[in-house]
Amino acid sequence: GRAGLGRAGQGSAGQGRAGEAGQRGAMGEDGKPVETEEYLNKWTEQKVAYNKRDLLIYAVGIGCHEPQFTYEHDENFAAFPTYPIVLGFKGADQDVVSFPSEAMAEGPPLPPLPGVKVGLDGERYIEKVNPLDVDGAELILKSRVIGVHKRGSGASVEKEELLCDKDGKVFYKIVSGAFMVGAKNFKDSGITNSEKVDVPSRAPDASLEMPTSKTLAHVYRLSGDYNPLHIDPGFAMMSGFKEPILHGLCSLGITARAVVQQFCDGDEKRFRAIKARFAKPVLPGDTLVVDMWKEGDKIIVQTKVKSTGAVSINNAYVLLNPEAKL
Repeated sequence: GRAGLGRAGQGSAGQGRAGEAGQRGAMGEDGKPVETEEYLNKWTEQKVAYNKRDLLIYAVGIGCHEPQFTYEHDENFAAFPTYPIVLGFKGADQDVVSFPSEAMAEGPPLPPLPGVKVGLDGERYIEKVNPLDVDGAELILKSRVIGVHKRGSGASVEKEELLCDKDGKVFYKIVSGAFMVGAKNFKDSGITNSEKVDVPSRAPDASLEMPTSKTLAHVYRLSGDYNPLHIDPGFAMMSGFKEPILHGLCSLGITARAVVQQFCDGDEKRFRAIKARFAKPVLPGDTLVVDMWKEGDKIIVQTKVKSTGAVSINNAYVLLNPEAKL
């Protein structure tokens, strides 16, 4: 989806705290490249919170039907392991939030890159360090910009987030990469978490069809990502789409579900991390085909739309904890 970057690639029309004024300033510096290094590693902190109901809504929003994710009294009830990606949108709010939300604007200042036309959600890496408490929690999301790099016709801006409790215990590490279309005249800085993941030449070791419903985006947005691109036909058309598209992060959750089903016997404790790049949009109602190749505790994945064959998620893999029975 479009993502002008309140939080890297999480979808907004502005650019977080960089703002339009910052961009105008950057463009008026006599053609001198913008220094981006000063924006790196400036940690910000914000309060985030979730409850048990949030975990249930998220699970249904990525198409889960398994009782351990959708029924709070199931003996194995757990948070689906990609849940924390929504916390940067909702913050600590329980009601509907604006888009971009206040929580999205609380992240670190972003470099004012000249020439940016729009921001697109590019990549995600989500690593579970410790499992979430199923009864809910108040936590802290720490964020920093880690790298700004030229990439094709624009720039990749990467952010790292750590989800911690008040004592500093880390629950999740998340790295987001956003592609700023048209960015130019700036200096690269920092590190990149982006990597090329080649699909093996052999046939997939497993392939699962994951249907989506016409109303899946209606449910997924209730977890905190209220971007009108995913529900408002007029806004979608203005953004260059014929109709509202599914959240890329919803497709990511569906991809993770396929791996948990196929290679973890449904046991989310075996999930360690997922890395993925968003390639092409998905429409609510599309059936997704998740192709998987087993490489030890690394499952290389590629997700495509069944009806068109278009790849929606690539450069992707899921890492499993070693006890996974492969």
